[in-house]
Amino acid sequence: MYISNYLSKSISIIDYETLTLDREIKLDENIYPHHFCIDKENNKMYLPSSTNGILYVLDMTNEKIIDSSSIGGSLSQVALYKDEIFIANEDSNSIYFMDKNTLDPIGMITVDNMPHGFCFDMPRKKLYVPCIDSITCIDIEEKNIDKKIDVDFKAWHVQLDKYKSEIYVSTLDGKVVVIDEETLNTKRVLDEFLLPVQMSFNYKDQKVYIADLGYKCIKIMDYNQGKYIGSFNIDGIPQGLEISHDEKLLFVSDTQKNTVKVYDTETNKLVKEIKVGKEPTTIICM
Repeated sequence: MYISNYLSKSISIIDYETLTLDREIKLDENIYPHHFCIDKENNKMYLPSSTNGILYVLDMTNEKIIDSSSIGGSLSQVALYKDEIFIANEDSNSIYFMDKNTLDPIGMITVDNMPHGFCFDMPRKKLYVPCIDSITCIDIEEKNIDKKIDVDFKAWHVQLDKYKSEIYVSTLDGKVVVIDEETLNTKRVLDEFLLPVQMSFNYKDQKVYIADLGYKCIKIMDYNQGKYIGSFNIDGIPQGLEISHDEKLLFVSDTQKNTVKVYDTETNKLVKEIKVGKEPTTIICM
């Protein structure tokens, strides 16, 4: 399991079996990792640095930066699709795509204001991009905008429900909005939040977890009813969420305590608290 530590400019590696810190990879002084993605086949990690607009490539075998490409602007989320890298740029209001092997630019698509996050629907070959006042669907094969809808909420993060063809959108104005993937029309608006960030599905127990940075807790929604059913406090500031492959454990990055907290999804009880670097953000389980 890998965690990006923004302020300590590092990547923490946690042993998934023992839930202990294995080691920490120190990055270069000018790399502030908020998000990252991993190419398992080639054992590489792609790290966009939001402070200098550069995408870095980390060789995970020797734990060294082996390549970089200057894109410019405030880079946020990054993801892989086949042999391409997709990167959200908040400053230029665009999605960049590059060759993952050469880092040569392939093109870019202009979207609306501040595209912070995005999510893929791989079977449908679609990329959904939330902006401050719109949601854009991009055809990732044709490299064009498939459809777009203006919204009256400040979209921020998105998470695709792989079974219901719904997209959950956390907003900067304290809502979680569920939209239809096909039409991009709003289906439900959930108001029980202050500043929701990451979301994660527990299909086994029919729950949806939302990290609420404002209320400093994890809120729980009933997956079928779409209703708020409870919460548990983090005693810190939650940011990233990841659920284990068997959906028995929920991992939460706490940017105040600089830890990853592990919760039992059946009882919502804290199982383990693992010290990592400063200001941990994204968590990825491999």
